[in-house]
Amino acid sequence: MLLSDVYLAGLGACVPARVTTEEAVAAGWYDAAEAEALGWRSVAVAGGTPAPDMAIEAAREALAASAHADADIDVLIHVSCNHQGPDLWSPQHYVLRHTVGGTIPALEIRQGCNGFLAAMEFASLYLTASADRTAALITSADNWGDPLVDRWRATPGGLFGDVAAACVLSRRGGFARLVNVRAVSLPELEELNRGGEPLFPPGCTTGTRVDLRERAATYKGGQDLVDAGRLMGETQRALIVETLEEAGLKPQDITRVAHQFVGDRQVLGRLLEPFGEDAADKGVWDFGRGVGHTGASDQSSALHHLVSTGAVSPGDRVMLLGAGAGISFSCAVVEILDVPAPAGA
Repeated sequence: MLLSDVYLAGLGACVPARVTTEEAVAAGWYDAAEAEALGWRSVAVAGGTPAPDMAIEAAREALAASAHADADIDVLIHVSCNHQGPDLWSPQHYVLRHTVGGTIPALEIRQGCNGFLAAMEFASLYLTASADRTAALITSADNWGDPLVDRWRATPGGLFGDVAAACVLSRRGGFARLVNVRAVSLPELEELNRGGEPLFPPGCTTGTRVDLRERAATYKGGQDLVDAGRLMGETQRALIVETLEEAGLKPQDITRVAHQFVGDRQVLGRLLEPFGEDAADKGVWDFGRGVGHTGASDQSSALHHLVSTGAVSPGDRVMLLGAGAGISFSCAVVEILDVPAPAGA
């Protein structure tokens, strides 16, 4: 979907203190051989801070940087992967209450690790559907420290890190323009994240620990894991090509790639392959390996990092890549128009 007047007006992130993989290995939480093979350096650990409170902190930074008043926000979208608080509760309205307030719609998107980009697409459609709408506030946050998740062992090749991110999308203007965003699904692979677990009663109500490695190992879909991985790679690479072609761009026109944080170097290499020989330099692995896989906040926190550290300049284009359970994929292009001043400046 090509866009003409949707802008990124402000970004925010909440990144708690890190625990190094060396500390985790010494404590017996993380396998030493895996640590050496995968290259994760540390993960962000929020302790007892609830995910929605992290989202509020990131949202306040994004709002301050955006120069938008609370009344400019027409919709709030909160994105999550893991539990946010009590079941049958509404974290999006908690975030709304403690940020811009008012009576605007507040929605939650559960699109797995692809959620933030899905929210950007939905927010763009919402804003452009009516001429009287100005801006959207998107937040995402997860705290993986609950008793049913082992952040060091729960997912193949990855470590879960606690990070929140936020973005103000605006039709009034901003430091960057959202050029386009596209999404596709592979529903035939939904079993990869389900494995042999029953749908009812839900595992979270029976004390079943989250083990995505075991679920993948019990996958009995129509193809083996190697073929499933190949299909996912082909699908995401095709989406990258389609997104570039729609925007009238070539791979060399992309300055940086804000991708999902994965520890498997082969997966990362295949992910960045469409961007040429210098693809590794375009990625954000140096940042990602220091915070862990954050769920839905990988791409948005990476973009915040690139912007806040001055790693991108006016005229640069950043591609955002998302992949989540489902299987779902999203791809977006952001064009940097200006280097934003620090929040509160």
